Amino acid sequence: MSEHVGQSLMNPDQSGVRAVSCTEDNVDVLAIVKSHCDFLWLQHLTAAESDIQLYWCNSIPMAMDILRKRKFDMVLWEENQFDGDKDSFLRILSHHADAPVIALGPFAEERRARSLILAGAADYLCKSSLDASLLVRALRRAWYRELYRLDFEMREQLDSLTGILDRARFYDRLHQAILRAERVKHRVGLIFVNVDEFRTVNQSLGYRAGDILIKMMAARLRQVLRRSDCLARVGGDEFAVILEDGQESFSLINVAKKMANVFEQAFVVNQHPVNLTASMGMAVFPESGDSADLLLRRANQAMFDAKKEHGVSYRFFNDRMNRELDMRLELETEFRQALRGDKLDLYYQPKIDVRSGEVVGMEALVRWPHPRLGVLTPAAFIAAAERSSLIIPMGYWVLERACRDLNMLQTMGYDDLVCAVNLSFRQFFDRRLSETVFRIIYNANIDTTKFEFELTESAMMFDRDYTLKCLKELTHLGLRFALDDFGTGYSSFTNLRNLPISTVKIDKSFIENVCTIAEDATLVSGMISLAHSLSMTVVAEGVEKPEQLEFLRQHNCDQAQGYWFARPLPFHEFCDFLQVAGDLRRLRKQ
Repeated sequence: MSEHVGQSLMNPDQSGVRAVSCTEDNVDVLAIVKSHCDFLWLQHLTAAESDIQLYWCNSIPMAMDILRKRKFDMVLWEENQFDGDKDSFLRILSHHADAPVIALGPFAEERRARSLILAGAADYLCKSSLDASLLVRALRRAWYRELYRLDFEMREQLDSLTGILDRARFYDRLHQAILRAERVKHRVGLIFVNVDEFRTVNQSLGYRAGDILIKMMAARLRQVLRRSDCLARVGGDEFAVILEDGQESFSLINVAKKMANVFEQAFVVNQHPVNLTASMGMAVFPESGDSADLLLRRANQAMFDAKKEHGVSYRFFNDRMNRELDMRLELETEFRQALRGDKLDLYYQPKIDVRSGEVVGMEALVRWPHPRLGVLTPAAFIAAAERSSLIIPMGYWVLERACRDLNMLQTMGYDDLVCAVNLSFRQFFDRRLSETVFRIIYNANIDTTKFEFELTESAMMFDRDYTLKCLKELTHLGLRFALDDFGTGYSSFTNLRNLPISTVKIDKSFIENVCTIAEDATLVSGMISLAHSLSMTVVAEGVEKPEQLEFLRQHNCDQAQGYWFARPLPFHEFCDFLQVAGDLRRLRKQ
């Protein structure tokens, strides 16, 4: 569904819907009226009310289908849209909409209005006497009555101690979430939480203190969950969370981690600190079960598996997921140890001047010599580093090691090389980024103009104002910035214009087919021309064939890197590469 102001969901001449934008604060009204002119008239009557948004549908079958797929806050129904028993149809419509239905009729008939209201209509409005004031008042009155009913219903089904959903309401929510997921082919995640040894807390501190602890736990859990996540108390010391639209199982792990952090800090009851742990079981629809009962049983079973471990723990029901979770947690632990123990390594891939063939710089690329798995590239561990926030200290480690190696290169006579270092968007989470970068480079006694930071567009999108501030501060220190993977982001041209970028790197996916696909050749040629018009240097990534290099030379690309020249090399091999390249250059001059 399109949700842009003034855009239709379907064309007026089709059996469909026309709408304006909607947000969480809007009252969304489905207007089932035959004529598009009538819809525009209703829209005009509500134009002054920015929170009332009308959607048009001119077909009863289409309306019923839409109501099955989407929730509306209210329905405006023109009764002559149905030729049969209108009272019976109104009951069916109200059931499908699960929202107030206001009937529109051509005449002001008291008996007709009474009949429809008794059949379930929230109100009856006569089109011939309808004006803006009357329509808005009827809509708001029906909406406020519905809010009151929902609030009363909710209060009746909340856990009296914690104020969150009780078991009955939770079970209904889980069932409805599964039905929605079935329709749209999504997944539903369930996390079942049991507080370990809570009985001993009740026995030692008393049941009143136990109730206070349960309330405190519920409050903390609510703080770390999203508004869309459904938290419920399903037992004396048990909680459950429903997560909808989970596209990957690891999103459950992220939520479980946040919930585990809730128990890191002691709970203070009557000035007594109480340390608690919890066991969590996770299950995913449809992999772990295709019904609310089965999903709940599987999550409960996984929770008991988690209890076999010490401290706060969580497990998947699915064995494959458990194996993946174990491998991921083990990899994160090993990576943390490798970073702290200075067990990482830095490789360098040379950048070549396309015209002269000389080495003009290099890109620093981190590698992890794993004792069991061999040398790992960032693809194997960068996600773990970002999830565990190790990406920030790793980024500074890379910069320090690059400074050390660049210093050695300068003592060997390679004074003009520019070293490029990748900067993750998560490093912008560190509010002392500029200060730390300057300190590392200053302490290494390196010319800042010999460094270039490569950023992806995701880094640009993080807190744009703060990012721009950091980039300007670092630019004033002499550092340069390159936009990595250019051509793959949705806002590349905006970034080129507004950010202090001096280099663009054309993504290797374009270079790969530049000699075989005309569209890619046109795109690469255009990117080079655009960057040059903005006085920027262009670097082509992923050059693996001589014909690719020749194409770049013909289109005046500045620099290239890729396997045609060299793979990423350990520092000592990179030094050998520079030596051979220098010897060849001297031979050509003779």
